[in-house]
Amino acid sequence: MKIAFRPHHFLCTLGFRGSGYSPHFVKNYTQIVEALQRDEELPIQVIEGADSICAACPHQSIEGCAVEEKIQGLDARHAHILNLKAGGVLSWKEAQQRLKDHMTIEAFHHACAGCEWKAWGVCEIALRKLRAEER
Repeated sequence: MKIAFRPHHFLCTLGFRGSGYSPHFVKNYTQIVEALQRDEELPIQVIEGADSICAACPHQSIEGCAVEEKIQGLDARHAHILNLKAGGVLSWKEAQQRLKDHMTIEAFHHACAGCEWKAWGVCEIALRKLRAEER
């Protein structure tokens, strides 16, 4: 399985709890999360634009993402905080370590500003749990 992530999807994946935009989206995302949990060394390529998660999103069409401008802002902030570059490859284990080391709660509030899922609190809870684990 080849996995590609936009920069903001690393934190989204940490916080994913089986909810989403549609049943097809949830099924696709669940399969991605389960693959990463089975093998934390699975390579993830950082890309710009639609990725493995976006593939099943109802906001995605032939013309592109209906909310692309907002998503590009999320991606830019996450890429900066996590030092991610398009074309880079890292494992889920490495991604979690970057989140733990660089995504402070203050950085989270900045990086995720404008995200409709932020109010649910699942990403913040998952990040706090990850950051509380011993290094």
